[in-house]
Amino acid sequence: MHIFIPRCDQQRSVRLLELPTRGSNNPYIIKVSAVDMKTPEELFVENGTEARLPCTFSSSEVISCATSVSWSVQPEGATTPISFLYYSQGNVYLRKDAPFKNRISWTGDLNKRDASVSIANVQFQDNGTYFCDVKNPPDIVFMPVEIRLRVVQRVRVSALDVKTPEELYVENGTEARLPCTFSSRDVISSAASISWSFQPEGATTPISFFYYSQGNAYPGKDTPFKNRISWAGDLNKKDASVTIANVQFRDNGTYFCDVKNPPDIVVKPGEIRLRVVQRDNLPAFPTGMVVAIAIGVTLVVLLLIAVIVCVVRKKNSKKHYSGDPDIDARLGM
Repeated sequence: MHIFIPRCDQQRSVRLLELPTRGSNNPYIIKVSAVDMKTPEELFVENGTEARLPCTFSSSEVISCATSVSWSVQPEGATTPISFLYYSQGNVYLRKDAPFKNRISWTGDLNKRDASVSIANVQFQDNGTYFCDVKNPPDIVFMPVEIRLRVVQRVRVSALDVKTPEELYVENGTEARLPCTFSSRDVISSAASISWSFQPEGATTPISFFYYSQGNAYPGKDTPFKNRISWAGDLNKKDASVTIANVQFRDNGTYFCDVKNPPDIVVKPGEIRLRVVQRDNLPAFPTGMVVAIAIGVTLVVLLLIAVIVCVVRKKNSKKHYSGDPDIDARLGM
């Protein structure tokens, strides 16, 4: 199949270079770098639902009219991939004879470094390996990234229960363990995965910085915790914790722990508010303890008031005039 690729504006996409003359000792060299692309290794989707194939990338170059995205699929049992989508300059070009006829759509945003696509009403024949290839000249990509799509039978799912502390105080320069535990009705399988994200103070959206699956940890390279994050959990013990070494004041913010154990799902990730404080300046009483003490004192005061009221009422009832002289004489009235 022939896909027409629109021509890019030469003033925006072509770099004019003055070639060195013969005998010149100062040749002109263009330095290019690799486009860094990220996709999940596997994606489990129920048949009949929509499958979003996520693909994000980073590039040292700005996004221009020369930037393009290509998607292809290699069905299970096939030996070569089939190109099915091409995106360039805001236009989507779909292959008419692709397996996803009228079901594929562009859901990315190049300005946000997002090259994702979606497949509606996924079927079992959609199982296979999907390749995302991003080009942003002069940056290049050495090899497209791969997603293994696994379409599974629809089943009744239940919600995962994820637990984290609301707040965590840690001294700067020390190690912070972000605890996250969970419970699930299903056994832990190879499809179980953990995602951690971070929303700095003042920010409006979280940043993904850690992913764990099948015994492998994938820390983000361009996150605030570069070379400081490590896996500290054990999925067999329903523990999805991580640690941050040498915490700094800039690490203050909200951390989200998201656990997936198909077919069980998590309705809402666990949240931890990390507060980094000056050394030797940890609060004597955590906020939760202060609240508990305040509630306890209030209950004791209310109980004492109730006892005093009962005693007063009892005494007053003894002094009540009955109207019978004999009874009043016995009561000393």
